[in-house]
Amino acid sequence: MPRILSLRSYVNGYTGFIEEEDRYTFFQLSRNRGLTRIMEFDKSDYTDYGHFLGGITKFFPLNFFLKEPITVESISIPELDRICELAIDSHEGGDHLITGE
Repeated sequence: MPRILSLRSYVNGYTGFIEEEDRYTFFQLSRNRGLTRIMEFDKSDYTDYGHFLGGITKFFPLNFFLKEPITVESISIPELDRICELAIDSHEGGDHLITGE
């Protein structure tokens, strides 16, 4: 199952990073057009997630990423809506999901 590494919502969908079985993917998920994989990074090029994070944060700030990846059933609007609700609830409770907050 994929894991959400970072997630940002916007009016028409979501953007972020996911970890799949063999790659890390920067994606956009539109309510109208579905999933677009913008950039893919082969996991075999990295020793682990920390190694990937160390490289990618040269281009994306660390606070773009979650403290802990979240495993999801699928990359879909309903599933990401659910994750965003969890993030809002956690933020209000003081247990922030985003690293930079």
